[in-house]
Amino acid sequence: MDNLIDIAKEAVEAIDKRVKQDAKDKFGKEVAMGADGTPTLYIDKIAEDVAMEIIGKEANVLSEEIGFIDNGKEYTFVLDPIDGTRNAIHGIPFYAISIAIGKRDVKGVEYGIVKNVPTGDIYEAFKGEGAYLNGRKIEVSRDFSDIIYVLVLGESGNEKTWKLVNFCTIRAMGAAALEMCLVASGAAHAYFMPQESLRVTDFAAGCLIVREAGGEVYNANGEVLNVPFDLRVRSSVLAVADKNIMEALL
Repeated sequence: MDNLIDIAKEAVEAIDKRVKQDAKDKFGKEVAMGADGTPTLYIDKIAEDVAMEIIGKEANVLSEEIGFIDNGKEYTFVLDPIDGTRNAIHGIPFYAISIAIGKRDVKGVEYGIVKNVPTGDIYEAFKGEGAYLNGRKIEVSRDFSDIIYVLVLGESGNEKTWKLVNFCTIRAMGAAALEMCLVASGAAHAYFMPQESLRVTDFAAGCLIVREAGGEVYNANGEVLNVPFDLRVRSSVLAVADKNIMEALL
């Protein structure tokens, strides 16, 4: 496992370096159709290509663009080459690289890493060993005097999330893995995507990071979130610092 973690870290740094070398006006160009049924954009393609070169055949790979690559290994890299692609295209400095390592499903993830490309911040979690931001241990907020919710709005929101806008402090950032990491680090108290639209590549790493920081991740039905490593499965996501917040949001 240590070797796979080293590979994941190397892949993250290589993607970071490669993305920063390119002109941003190329990022939004459509270059193919992804395995998830959505267009593959230039930034996603170059990021995934870099990751695949480094991972090689050391593990299986599940990624938004190429789908599942079975290398006959015990562990699978669950990869979102660029989380927050739209932010990257528009020059909004909130997008990340997300990699999780596990066997079959989200509950089986043993390592997760999310790097905010514009800021350089690195969130990590090791199953049973805690969550970290830039090498320092983090935990969810236990101070509820000024609650901040990170909610998905627009077409992906629902009646409940829109009502919350009227009387809660709300942020909407546009990158699921990073938004979950805000919950893990105590910067926010909840992240909520109410629609069944996210893929495991979007939240596999974030789930472990939140859980190892003392929080929990549910779906919109209030069930502890666990899905298989399968791009065909979509889910809602509610990451919270405390179960009482989950109950308040649902």
